Amino acid sequence: MAILEGFLKSIAGFLQTKNAGELKHYLRVEPPLPDEFMQLAKELKSSWQNSASLEAYVEKLIPETDDGGVWTGFQVFMKEYLEFWRDVNFDDLLETHSQLSALVNACITALSNPTYGIVVLPTVIQLSGNLAKLGVMLDSRPDLLRKLRKTTDDQAEGGKTLVEGTAESIQRAFTVCLTERSSNRNGIGRDGQPEGKKIGIYSLANMVLKLLFQCRKTKLANQIFMNITQNSPPLALYPASQRVTYLYYLGRFLFDNNHFFRAQLCLQSAYDQCHARCINQRRNILIYLFSANMILGRFPSRTFMSRPEAAGLLEKFVPISKAIRRGDMVAFKHALGPESGNQEWFFRRGVFLPLLSRCEVLVWRSLARRVFLLTYQFPTDPQSRKAPTLDVTDVLAAAKYCQKTLEGWTRQSNNLVPPPGGPKKLRAQEGVIFGNKMPNAVEIEAVLASLLQQGFLHGFISHNQEKFAILGAKQRGPLKAGFPEVWEVLKARAEREGRNSEVPGWVQNERKGGGGVINLSGIARPVGSG
Repeated sequence: MAILEGFLKSIAGFLQTKNAGELKHYLRVEPPLPDEFMQLAKELKSSWQNSASLEAYVEKLIPETDDGGVWTGFQVFMKEYLEFWRDVNFDDLLETHSQLSALVNACITALSNPTYGIVVLPTVIQLSGNLAKLGVMLDSRPDLLRKLRKTTDDQAEGGKTLVEGTAESIQRAFTVCLTERSSNRNGIGRDGQPEGKKIGIYSLANMVLKLLFQCRKTKLANQIFMNITQNSPPLALYPASQRVTYLYYLGRFLFDNNHFFRAQLCLQSAYDQCHARCINQRRNILIYLFSANMILGRFPSRTFMSRPEAAGLLEKFVPISKAIRRGDMVAFKHALGPESGNQEWFFRRGVFLPLLSRCEVLVWRSLARRVFLLTYQFPTDPQSRKAPTLDVTDVLAAAKYCQKTLEGWTRQSNNLVPPPGGPKKLRAQEGVIFGNKMPNAVEIEAVLASLLQQGFLHGFISHNQEKFAILGAKQRGPLKAGFPEVWEVLKARAEREGRNSEVPGWVQNERKGGGGVINLSGIARPVGSG
């Protein structure tokens, strides 16, 4: 019996018994593969160059059945599959990607059959994974992409990149799985597990998300998260690997859109659920978890030093956290600047600008606190009802001192010490506070007012007296009352707004009813907000 005949008869048998696992095993495309696939390809090349004859042969050996177990969409997919093996040249990656895209689209069409499409779901996931991997590989080959741009009419393609187009194809399969109507409530079967095609929701969503982050089209991920919020069973019902990957991308998306409190919730959960042996995955999560937590006023602990996934990370993040704690604006700028040797690393991972802009306000808070400690005269009369104050002029003097401070100064005890080699002038782009001009009292008062508005200082400013007065010092002491912990302030704000319990895109409970459309992107919040 010819190889093709035996192959098609086996496929027909898998459809008859609804054996999705064996069907997936037979419908592979990614090398290396058993010799049988190469022999099948050889027979197709030599005897089946006529596509019409091949289509007729498929319909003969895998005929439509009265019960619908074989349907037209599957026959079309099988013809595409055989043509793929007949025509593919794995040395030509661009053409292989085009052929594989057509094959995946045909398989998704077969999946769309409302009754029998479920049998090809594992195959769709497998082929989509192959296509996503090839898309990422091609994205790292600018030589091939330049060739593609020369031969492709961008107008006809709507200006989409190869990776974006790949993501769009796989998203079709995701949508089919997500929107399937199921007999049981919310797509959860009697066994308490996702049923039908909803099993594939997160496998496919994660592929799409990886591709969108690869091509820096993360705004397009908003639609994925919105649809999952409205139609998905709880994430906890899916395998750990799918949960971890999904929460990682959701956390990164929220981070990119300035929802830092929600981002750290997702990233912390992803890290906690990620297996200890998955060092690279845990490391990737930590990069964004550290960044989100620092913006929220929490800093990486030295206990992470012994964890293999943190190797090399603390050396990058600890100088930033030290500068924030000490109110050392110079050290903060240099910890993120080119002098640190880490600026490009932070920038490539998309955390440089958020850390620079969002953490600067925390440095100001610490600087104000430090100036208060250095200048405040604690009253000798315990019955005194006079509010503790911080002079705006003292903060101004400290800010001017920082502005004049030299490149590379480090902090020792309570003093800033110049580096070996003596003073150096800051370059224009490295002006520590207000470019290269000295700050004035109005600007410093505005900084303190901003800290007050964000809840990082507690009290009021007297413009006439140029003082910041602390409220509640009698009950809590001046430091705790006047300089509340940043993390506690932002956590309390999140609790008031309900951002600590529900994260759009993260389905934690069964859905009750419809639910409105949620826009995750939102608008930029003030510096230092969660």
